[in-house]
Amino acid sequence: MNGKLVTILQISDSAFPTGGFSHSVGLEAAIKLGIINTPENFKQFTVQCMENAGSFSLPYVTAAYHSCMDQDRLTDLDSRCQACLNNHVANRASIRQGNSLIVTAAKIFPDEQIRRIETLLEQDVLHGHYTVMFGFLSAVLQLDLHEAHQMFVFGVLRTIIASAVRLGNVGTIEVTTFLVSCSLANLLVVKCFVTFSLILDHLCTKFIFATLHK
Repeated sequence: MNGKLVTILQISDSAFPTGGFSHSVGLEAAIKLGIINTPENFKQFTVQCMENAGSFSLPYVTAAYHSCMDQDRLTDLDSRCQACLNNHVANRASIRQGNSLIVTAAKIFPDEQIRRIETLLEQDVLHGHYTVMFGFLSAVLQLDLHEAHQMFVFGVLRTIIASAVRLGNVGTIEVTTFLVSCSLANLLVVKCFVTFSLILDHLCTKFIFATLHK
């Protein structure tokens, strides 16, 4: 089996311990507030969460991917993410996931760069926001940037779906049927990308969600 494919499957697997199970991307709050009470509401919420990941998170993933060897740039990106994530719940979840991602990766992948970032996290030089750590790790593991984008947004979808099942709103078979019926699986797996010209200065102002034609 292709080595990179194995790496992609490892990181995308919900069994990879990054702490994603500990939050619901706002789904639990939306249900309690009565915002989500129909299948259509759930579909709309899910799509909007993925769009938000594309417009806000992927620029950080991209920038960190291209700056994996530049500690100062990674520190700057991490600080900018800290400033932008002013919701304390989302901020805390991002830091926990990012730190867990690197700590786990350092134990699995014998790479000096990963261990260096782990040391910076231990020394509190970095907050370790998930988007920045994810982009960095994808580059170090020599994954394609487009694949990293897909993996990241798939992770958002996976978290929402897992949270919905955990909260008892839907069953596992119902979720699979839901994905097929609303074409979310196709929309994501076939292609989800942000334009490569998108930079942090354009954050949240431009996002492309399209279908891949091979």
